[in-house]
Amino acid sequence: MGEATHHPGDPLAGVGALWEALRALLPDTKEELKLDLSEKVERSVVTLLQQATELFYEGSRDECLQRSEAILDYSWEKLNTGAWRDVDKDWRRVYAFGCLLKALCLCQVPGDAATVAAALRVCDMGLLMGAAIFGDILLKVAAILQTHHSGKRAAHSSSPEQPSTKVDVENPDVEKFPKFTEAPFQSCVLSPGEILFIPVKYWHYVRALDLSFSVSFWWS
Repeated sequence: MGEATHHPGDPLAGVGALWEALRALLPDTKEELKLDLSEKVERSVVTLLQQATELFYEGSRDECLQRSEAILDYSWEKLNTGAWRDVDKDWRRVYAFGCLLKALCLCQVPGDAATVAAALRVCDMGLLMGAAIFGDILLKVAAILQTHHSGKRAAHSSSPEQPSTKVDVENPDVEKFPKFTEAPFQSCVLSPGEILFIPVKYWHYVRALDLSFSVSFWWS
């Protein structure tokens, strides 16, 4: 999708650098923001997607937000009716589309850091449970939101800083850290569906080999 040109009176005109960055990811017309779906997706859902897209391009934010919520609710049920391997990819694409519209609607008007964080969580769910659409647009939206959200954070955090190594594990400076080459280690590659438990206070390094997400819990 190329950079869009916008004019005064554009129904999608928004306020602020965040919305301008997000709007630049979108095509100029609603016809270009359309999923080609199989017959496994009910016609009523396809119609709902079309309605939500039209409302978005008309600038009807609240109505579009309502439609996107309905899309997410219905497609969520489809994603959770059986084994994940049996979920049709088109339903994952529908879910990702609903997440895209909801995140954009949340950011169309100026909001605080909490609103940006909410939109980012929506994108995260779309990336986790959905499938790639429109050239991985959700990934691009999430990157913009993350940059904006990071800039909103306070300069000093009350949370204690978590320990991290200064060694580049894949390209260590052996002159600066000569004992690193002597450190014992174990390595493995996790496949989909597998999990690795790392005991407390064990140093570890992780590199994603594909699109993935990580969750860390810091226990007191």
